[in-house]
Amino acid sequence: MKAVLLLTAILASICICSPGAGASTCAPTPKDRRDNDKKYRARQAAGDKAFREGKYEKARSEYRAALAFQDEEGAADAYFRIGEANALLGDFDKSYSCIIESGPGRTPANRVMATTGISDARARQAAQILLDTIQVNTPRYPYATFPEYLALAAIYRNSGLAVEALAADEEGRIHRQAADAWDAALLHGDGRASLAAADRAAMEVYECAHRPETAEILRAQAAMESPLPRRKRSFWYLLVTANL
Repeated sequence: MKAVLLLTAILASICICSPGAGASTCAPTPKDRRDNDKKYRARQAAGDKAFREGKYEKARSEYRAALAFQDEEGAADAYFRIGEANALLGDFDKSYSCIIESGPGRTPANRVMATTGISDARARQAAQILLDTIQVNTPRYPYATFPEYLALAAIYRNSGLAVEALAADEEGRIHRQAADAWDAALLHGDGRASLAAADRAAMEVYECAHRPETAEILRAQAAMESPLPRRKRSFWYLLVTANL
């Protein structure tokens, strides 16, 4: 469970966005919202696990359930994930709404622009947000970008861009394998979590997939990682130490 929560923390931390005023058009606004970070993250963790397993309907349900435990301003990552799940389920109108209304991410220094081959303006805007998110987070969490690649592939495919969809699908598959390896490594051996071991496990996936640049990111990262504490700690303590 610790490994799942830690990966969820990383997935949540990479969505650098602020929700738009109309996020309720993405998903129904819960009538009785009450802030509860623990329950919100638990629902997010369940959604992330389902997404990684390819259970996109269940993932969307869990992300929607998370909205009841966070105000709209704090739920941008849930709206963003709902948008990605919608793309994989073929509900593109809702997907574009969720991704766009979750708010723009940080603009990368060397921005890769979404292809002009996407004729639908909203689809192109959603694709750009996904591309920006990938670029911003690859230098630290490359394995955690697989949802963005898979959602991007679905948007490309819906836009009639078969070649681009195939390439994005392949990247999503590799990153999902790396995420699985990273997650599994935290549960290896005597139960003591090791971020360095997790990074090395993901690195091996990238090396086998002939992605040397991504593997090098994790090689450098693993050299600097300190082990997580043996004692049981709170989720927030694990999140802070993971990002030091």
